[in-house]
Amino acid sequence: MVAGAMVGLGVPMGDDLPVNIEDRSFNPDGRSEGLDEFLQTLPEAIAERNQKFDHWGWKYPRAERYLEKIADDLRNLHLVVVLRDPVPACLRTLKRGEHDPMDVVRKRIKMEARNMAMVERLCCPTLLVSYERAASRPEAFLQELAAFLEVQMPQDISAILEFMTPGQYKKPPQA
Repeated sequence: MVAGAMVGLGVPMGDDLPVNIEDRSFNPDGRSEGLDEFLQTLPEAIAERNQKFDHWGWKYPRAERYLEKIADDLRNLHLVVVLRDPVPACLRTLKRGEHDPMDVVRKRIKMEARNMAMVERLCCPTLLVSYERAASRPEAFLQELAAFLEVQMPQDISAILEFMTPGQYKKPPQA
């Protein structure tokens, strides 16, 4: 939802994005190479985006795995960190086949703790987002997000609000 809102606000988040809006160039999951080999591909991708765009971003929920290693290559680093209530997140995971709810909640909390520790170490501008609060107040959230990203709110935000409506994955709105 948050990454799609960023796309709708005009922030480039990658090309040919899948419905989860996780740019394959910045997502090491599902690749045949290891993390070290993946990290060797990032300087070129970063340089290309820095040349092409004044501001840009990507979504990867476990970026703490590598973000500190590339932070110096990123121009004007700002973080948008989405925190989710672990119980509904656990219920979604259980529907996908996980069987131990306590283990799922524990993993979610550990991931968020690692992300927060990374945020503290990086000391850069950071917007902490409660997914549930943003979903319940989408217009207010969009205004807060646009202000943080220093981008203009479009006059017509109906496509962004439609995208932000919870339910299922959708194609992100076009800026």
